[in-house]
Amino acid sequence: MEGLVPRSSALMCLVLLSVLIVGAAQTQPQSNAQSAGSFSQNLGQGVFVPSGYNSPNITVVLITPANQSTVVGNLTMTLNITSVNGPLNLTLFVDSVTYPAYNQTLIGTGLQNVTVSTTTLRDGNRNFTLFFETNAVQPVERESYHLVFLVNNHGPPSIAFISPAYNGTFTGMGDLFLNITSDYSQVNLTIRVDGAIAKEFNATAVPVGAANYVINGSRYDNGLHTVNATVVTEEGLKASVSRVLYFLDYVRFAVTDLTAYSTIRGNQSITIRIFTPFPNVTFSAYVDYVLVPYISNVTLPKGTATVTINTTIYSEGNHNFTFKAYGNGTYVWIHTMLLTVDNHGLPSVAFAAVRTDVVVGLATFTVDITSDWHTVNLTVYVDGVAVSGLINVTADAGVYSFQFDVGNYTKWQHTLKVVVITPEGLEAQTERMFGFASVRPEEIVSLVVLLGLAAAIPIVRSKQGKPVKDVIIVDVVFALVVVVLFAALGVTSYALLVWHLNLASIWALGTALVFANWVLPIVTEGSGEE
Repeated sequence: MEGLVPRSSALMCLVLLSVLIVGAAQTQPQSNAQSAGSFSQNLGQGVFVPSGYNSPNITVVLITPANQSTVVGNLTMTLNITSVNGPLNLTLFVDSVTYPAYNQTLIGTGLQNVTVSTTTLRDGNRNFTLFFETNAVQPVERESYHLVFLVNNHGPPSIAFISPAYNGTFTGMGDLFLNITSDYSQVNLTIRVDGAIAKEFNATAVPVGAANYVINGSRYDNGLHTVNATVVTEEGLKASVSRVLYFLDYVRFAVTDLTAYSTIRGNQSITIRIFTPFPNVTFSAYVDYVLVPYISNVTLPKGTATVTINTTIYSEGNHNFTFKAYGNGTYVWIHTMLLTVDNHGLPSVAFAAVRTDVVVGLATFTVDITSDWHTVNLTVYVDGVAVSGLINVTADAGVYSFQFDVGNYTKWQHTLKVVVITPEGLEAQTERMFGFASVRPEEIVSLVVLLGLAAAIPIVRSKQGKPVKDVIIVDVVFALVVVVLFAALGVTSYALLVWHLNLASIWALGTALVFANWVLPIVTEGSGEE
């Protein structure tokens, strides 16, 4: 019994495998039938392109024309069709779209003609897929046959420039007379001027034939320009033609001797270069949009002309100058530019001859102001801070003096800056270092204390009945030495004396004087006892 178990298991496996094989074979035709139904529905919708089918029972051979050949008008494809199971259903796809004349259309075997009108197709390479099938047997037999033909029903277009002539004049809203020929009833026209597309014709659909095409020549500078016209057909074939034309607007002009922000003054002459087909133009000028009365509708000849404007009646600074020229009383050209009126030049300021670099108390400073204006605004700064009472004061041009109390500042070197501004806003400045000398309260206290101590010594000695002659001599000699020392240092004025007689020097000299008055009597008395 043990030996029979393996045999039963093997037999059972063999039976199961046979069932699976038979079931698969019976299921396959049903799947194909279902696919065929779905496939036929897609064919009816014209959205499914069958490819890659190769039935051994269906053979298709193209007789004429050759694959990838050029075709025009009605294309007749002669096919030699072999089918073991008889006639077939043919569906033709052109670029994946069902061709209406062949949509599951019955076709026999042998030599058969399939005719297609290519006039409804776009020019260029077109993909033709012929799909054959039959439902006579199960499973369904299918065959796909792919071809490519170059459809060329339309030749390239052509375009010719009729007028203006080469180097001809093109004025304002002018006409370009072009002759366009094509197999199509209309083409797309693009016009370029010096390579830039003219906005009137940018791939614009126009009919074929001879016609005028208007562009605005006023957008371009006067002079020679290259005008190019290009036409493109629906299939992408193109043709172009170019011509050099002289653009001359009805009236144009240029200011030749001035540019934006140029400086003008006095009776300013302005040179105008006028371009126009007319013999002359009418010209007007405006300053800040106000008409200049003596330049109103004056006649200027074409070419070079000059107008003169009196700028002295206008404020200093930038002004809008607008010029208008009319040609033939109808056409106008306007040009506006900013010009700077400068009848008064830059001012200048400098310190007048200064006797000393050290000032004291209510000090007076003198500057020399040079300006075309009679008065300017003056501001004084000490170490970058404006001095109260000397801010935007009106100062006469020439020699000008001002005062302020330097005692309000520390006894030290300070930077004094003077800024002058003209009514038109032009500015000049100068600066210089000054020593501000002043008697400080702490210096007065120290001086009184030290002199008091120095004087107290001989007074006390005199009350004690002691001799004070030597002390007085020492004080006189000390004073003479100090005077000589200060003179040697160049202290020749009150300001310099106050500058050098600071807290440090007061204590140094005062301490020395007190020490001398105190020590000298002790030394002399000691010598007398010996």
